[in-house]
Amino acid sequence: MAVAIVEVPFQLDLLQQIDNFVEEKTCSRADIILEATKMYIAHKQNWQDIFLLGDHLALENNLAKDDVINEIKAYRQERK
Repeated sequence: MAVAIVEVPFQLDLLQQIDNFVEEKTCSRADIILEATKMYIAHKQNWQDIFLLGDHLALENNLAKDDVINEIKAYRQERK
């Protein structure tokens, strides 16, 4: 697997939080930043997939944005 080394600027307070975490977990800054990056990308991809599914279901069921908003409001009112 090819590897690239990158230089990323961090605010000092965030870097201190990373260093504190590294000390507790006995791992490296690189390990934490790599894992955080993977988690961030997965999180964003999951939300993208959810929105794509919502768009697909809206088209499939002939729903407009206002229909969805009204359904959410009705559901929330039922739960009160």
